[in-house]
Amino acid sequence: MTASETTRARIVTAAADLFTRCGVRAVGINEIWRASGVAKSTLYQHFRSKDELVAAVLRRRNDAWCARLRATAAAAGTPEDRLLAIFDLLAEEFADPAYRGSDLVNVAAEYPDPDHPVRVAIRDHKREILHYLGGLAEEAEEADPGATAATVLMLADGAACARVSLGDTAAAGLARKAASRLLAHA
Repeated sequence: MTASETTRARIVTAAADLFTRCGVRAVGINEIWRASGVAKSTLYQHFRSKDELVAAVLRRRNDAWCARLRATAAAAGTPEDRLLAIFDLLAEEFADPAYRGSDLVNVAAEYPDPDHPVRVAIRDHKREILHYLGGLAEEAEEADPGATAATVLMLADGAACARVSLGDTAAAGLARKAASRLLAHA
């Protein structure tokens, strides 16, 4: 990794930590450059605006989360279990008492404009997951892989909402059972 890439990564890491703890809108650019330990001019060399930095944080979170999903699915036995692995990953996350919900969904609430670059990054994340789940649905020989992927993702998002709003640590397991029943009846 070059010095420039290391500096960029340090800025993204500092911003990600602050955004998770405080929310995106509540964190100012001055807090980010102080937390990252770089000069303000260095921060602006890497990111022209806070919105660009937010999008970079979201892309990094997307990449990490999708890698975890792929690894969890790869470890599953059957094609159906690979499709349902998203719930296994969520169950791991929900077990953490500090779980505050999907960072991407939480950030989406702070940016109401659907064409804002941050919302575009979030939409790209959901589309990547849908595409991946669609491929798993094809492997599971689902009649309508696109609809199956959308249903699984909707149940996963609902489980995340139940975990945050109700404190329901069993929500991922319940959503997995519901998805499994739907797959069995399709």
